Amino acid sequence: MKRLLIILLATLCTTAFAQNKHNASTPKDPATIPLPDSLRGSILSGTITESKIYPNTSRDWQVFIPKQYDGTKPACLVVGLDGNLFGAITVIDNLIATGEMPVAIGIFLQPGVSHNQDGTVARYNRSNEFDRTDNRLATFLEEEVIPMVENLETPHGHRILISHNPNDRAITGASSSGIAAFTVAWERPDLFARVYSSVGTFVAMRGGNEYPALVRKTEPKPLRIFLQDGVNDTWNHIFGDWWEQNQLMSSALNFAGYEFDYKWDRGTHSIYYGTRAYPDAMRWLWRGWPTPVQTGKSMNGMLQSLLVDGQQWSETTPDNQLIVQRDDVTLKKNVHKVLALHNGDKYISTNEGEIYLLRKGTKKAVKMNTLETSGKEIAIYPNGKLLIAQEKNSNWLISYLIAPDGTLQAGQQFYWLHNTDNHNHTKYGNMTFDTEGNLYVATPIGIQVCDQNGRVRAILPLPGKGRQVEEIAFIGNKIYAKCGGKWFVREVAHTGWNSWEAPIDVKSQGQG
Repeated sequence: MKRLLIILLATLCTTAFAQNKHNASTPKDPATIPLPDSLRGSILSGTITESKIYPNTSRDWQVFIPKQYDGTKPACLVVGLDGNLFGAITVIDNLIATGEMPVAIGIFLQPGVSHNQDGTVARYNRSNEFDRTDNRLATFLEEEVIPMVENLETPHGHRILISHNPNDRAITGASSSGIAAFTVAWERPDLFARVYSSVGTFVAMRGGNEYPALVRKTEPKPLRIFLQDGVNDTWNHIFGDWWEQNQLMSSALNFAGYEFDYKWDRGTHSIYYGTRAYPDAMRWLWRGWPTPVQTGKSMNGMLQSLLVDGQQWSETTPDNQLIVQRDDVTLKKNVHKVLALHNGDKYISTNEGEIYLLRKGTKKAVKMNTLETSGKEIAIYPNGKLLIAQEKNSNWLISYLIAPDGTLQAGQQFYWLHNTDNHNHTKYGNMTFDTEGNLYVATPIGIQVCDQNGRVRAILPLPGKGRQVEEIAFIGNKIYAKCGGKWFVREVAHTGWNSWEAPIDVKSQGQG
């Protein structure tokens, strides 16, 4: 019996150990085997030594040109961050040859490094370029990297032509470059529609932990996304648990209606399983091409109640109703905003963050006894009993009770806005309400829509390159938004309410 127990224990230990080892017996994917030299594409290489976006950095690059590219029409594009990870060049070469993906140019880019004059490393730029959650890396690719490649020639003398249709473009990466691949497409779906992220760092390094919440709240974008991660993935517990955060991303993408797939395994923070998953991930990302990647439908109740099927943003020409009111009135101040009320009163805010009341029939505006931190943007709640003011240097908005004599009382930080690590809260624009008491705020990441209790429930991004929403107006069932110096309009299912309209009773949404 004792011998039997020893044998059983030994068997269990051996089995447990084996379960944590890579399964070396799994056959190789055919796409990982290099093609014969006569069928293989060519590779150009070089170094970027100057950048306006990332000054004093240098980085190596490789450009893959498949054998099938003849220079007669633009090719699709695959951008690989962190260089030729996953054996990507061999896989792409094979998948193009078998017709499982279209003819595509590959750009494989290393992160930047800054050097001292003596050649030693001054700083590594990888985390700064890859982990931050803004559009800087996308702009770098758009304005510096891709144009550089388009000025190259193939070994056969063909000019490199790259499609500018986001449906023809994919971007890939692992770890910090995995979250970077997602960020580039998230920020600029007009540049990339297909994403492969392996062991992505959706953790608290530079705001990546915010993504699950933002994905759930933001109107879906036309993206197809493949995630790969392992149950043992954690590089540094200070920043969080990679595996848990990738699970949260998966849940959020599913909730938001995205075209996404995933490959979970028992791996650690390693490139091993990401490399094994890469061929099938690329097949899935490019399946059905050239049929465009579709925009999904979110399960977000606020978005469902607000958006009208088939209605998108379109460029428009502003009229006088869209211009934020600015009037010197009787103040010898730098007036920012004037809210004319239905009863003839006016609330006035200054660029210094002061709020004044000018009562009908009087000539002098009276300064309100408000919090010292009140900001220059103000809005009136549809029942006329609350005034909302932006707080200076903050992502909070203050809610004041309006007393019968028009004075402001009981100010509280009440509305909280998303302000990810690299977004500038000083660039928040104006605010407006709908007839249901929801607040719409122009912000750097789109129009944030808050419920009656001050919580962001939906985010409406604007199209194209511009991400900063500078100004909004809600007239009838149309939202107008100024972005990148242009006005856009969109029909929605809610109805706007403006300060000059008669106050209305608003149905309570409860305390929630």
